[in-house]
Amino acid sequence: MKSKIPIFLVLVAALFVRIYLIVRDSVPFAYDMGRDLLWAKDISFYHIPTLIGPAASIWGVYFGPLWYYFLSIPLLISGGHPLSAVFFTASTIILTGALAYFLFFKYIGKQLAFILAIIILFSAALINISTFAFHANLLPLLTLLTIYFSFLAIVKNPLCISLSFLFVSLMFHADPAPAVVFTFFPIIIFIIFKLYKKRPVQTLLSSLVLYLVPFLPQILFELRNDFIQTKSLIAYFSGNNPSLSGQLPVVERFFNRIKVFFEFFTSSFSPENILLSTVLIILIIFGAVKINTSRFKNELKILFNINLTALILSFLIFTFPITVEIKTWYLYGLPIVFAFQITLAIVAIRKFHKLIPIFIIVFLLVNLKPLLFRNSEALKSDPALLSNQIEAIKFIESDSEGIDYTVYVYTPTIYDYSYQYLFWWQGKVKKIRFPQEFAYLPGQPSYVRNKNFYTVDPEETDIVYLIIEENQENEFYTKENWLKNFESYQLAWENNINGAIKIQKREK
Repeated sequence: MKSKIPIFLVLVAALFVRIYLIVRDSVPFAYDMGRDLLWAKDISFYHIPTLIGPAASIWGVYFGPLWYYFLSIPLLISGGHPLSAVFFTASTIILTGALAYFLFFKYIGKQLAFILAIIILFSAALINISTFAFHANLLPLLTLLTIYFSFLAIVKNPLCISLSFLFVSLMFHADPAPAVVFTFFPIIIFIIFKLYKKRPVQTLLSSLVLYLVPFLPQILFELRNDFIQTKSLIAYFSGNNPSLSGQLPVVERFFNRIKVFFEFFTSSFSPENILLSTVLIILIIFGAVKINTSRFKNELKILFNINLTALILSFLIFTFPITVEIKTWYLYGLPIVFAFQITLAIVAIRKFHKLIPIFIIVFLLVNLKPLLFRNSEALKSDPALLSNQIEAIKFIESDSEGIDYTVYVYTPTIYDYSYQYLFWWQGKVKKIRFPQEFAYLPGQPSYVRNKNFYTVDPEETDIVYLIIEENQENEFYTKENWLKNFESYQLAWENNINGAIKIQKREK
């Protein structure tokens, strides 16, 4: 039991850091999170299942629904509080660090497993994605489990590769782009390590079945909707679907990918410190050579090389077959791969062992300092902050007590999904009276699924509140043009919240 105290303290410290940042800085509650919680609350509170998840970057294509069902759990437990989704998402990163230690310590030793857990739990990138709820934030956990079962397939039982295929398939519910990349990973492992030599038919069949199971909801959706996603994919690959713009020529793309991967590595493990990130990369390269040319425990070699395979495969596929711009969140699973490589490279340099405590201290300082000591006051001017949005809604509720009113929201993304969710939460769960109408403009077609479950047909009111985000404008949807819809109302007063959100009260 005493041997578990250090890892327990590290897990508690990692949790505390995340709670502190969330409480101090609030959290972004933007378009995506508002949309996702609107769907998730239908599952939690109205028991309406869904067969699809968020819309993908390719028009007409959707993720799997796992993310929505995942979000429905904290919403149900917390009574719909939007912060519960953030804490629940953060818990998956904590779980990833804990599993990294407990799943691997018997193969790489407790000291290395402890270092691995620290690198994962205190990576700047993995701390950062713990402070908002986003579908791709599930990728670190799914990546770790994919690596673990691929490793077990090599050192224990080839059938374990089928579980690797399962978790790769679940990545399609988090984000399709990295899922496509990692689909090739267990295939390559299966071939390189000759897993087909033992029970090949059983291994292949179980892998195929487990890979297909997470697609069942989407297959059913396709059958019900005239294969809309299949048609969209065919149109995209035939050039008739203009999604995912930003193609680069191959040479330019190659150097762009090197830059993207290096910048992501730096932001993950040494933000604002290129020197440390360069040293870590040199350490990984030296470790790769040393591990594969010297006598080391076989499990260490295998674990290092399967992570090296994952990295090389990711770079090659994101560089050559995928010609469009890659989003940062496509790489959210790679800090796990990098963490393994850094940890295992340390053991390859025997003289470095005595410097491990210094390495850990430097790593923690470099990763935590930019987060813990950043100017939190400057962040308050962000209109996407949950605290600003809640303050705006509460201000309107206080001023409008006892009168009928409507609320309209200007946000450059057009659809005010975050406010739609907050009005539902305040009205349905907290029993605060709904406005007669709340939307981005009067008389718009319904854009929130099942809104009729908790609202009635709106009536025109003499009092209108306008919530205006002080943000970079959409050139096709400007604030000036939006305000023209309310010229028949006289401005009664205007209030400003942290320079982020402007509230106007207008009367007829």
